[in-house]
Amino acid sequence: MVYSIIKFVSFAFFKLYLDFKIYGKGNIPRKGAFIVAANHASYLDPLLLVVTFRKNLYFIARQRLFAVPLIGWVLKQVKAIPVKRHGKDTGPIKNALSVLREGKILAVFPEGTRSKNRKFKTAKPGVGFIVSKAKVPVLPVYIESSFDAQPRGIRTLKRYPVRVHIGKPIDFSKEPARFHKAELYQAIGDEIMRAIAAMKKF
Repeated sequence: MVYSIIKFVSFAFFKLYLDFKIYGKGNIPRKGAFIVAANHASYLDPLLLVVTFRKNLYFIARQRLFAVPLIGWVLKQVKAIPVKRHGKDTGPIKNALSVLREGKILAVFPEGTRSKNRKFKTAKPGVGFIVSKAKVPVLPVYIESSFDAQPRGIRTLKRYPVRVHIGKPIDFSKEPARFHKAELYQAIGDEIMRAIAAMKKF
């Protein structure tokens, strides 16, 4: 119920204030579990994904964000899975895989943290690990101009057009035998980021 209210209010606000538009909805799988993988440049990004998809999303988010006023509350309402930035806690990964086994949608930001200058960062291998184990399609998503609407370090929101571009699903179910495990996970993350970057016009 709370998730639906957050989605409705956020969509109305983004539509009016940011001229929010979505492209590529036809690429969204109609059934079954899949992973939404998007670039990350602003605190707005999770909410932008929430309003983009009809079904509920489950997020992986850094644990410290849960202590941030409002942001932490929103993360709890959208059932985000907390993960420590450093450490060997396997709990979040197990929870993420459990979500996918239940046929739900997991949303991740392969870069792991927000960009400081609009440029894409290198994917973290942890995303590749989840994709490799889950064996579900990955839906690349490019969030355009969220950095301009709310850059890193700026709390106020600027009136700037924001767009979400949805790419075609990628199938990673057949792992390349030529890669060792560590290389495979990074290779998957890198391919996801290339698919996201391919939707950027300039």
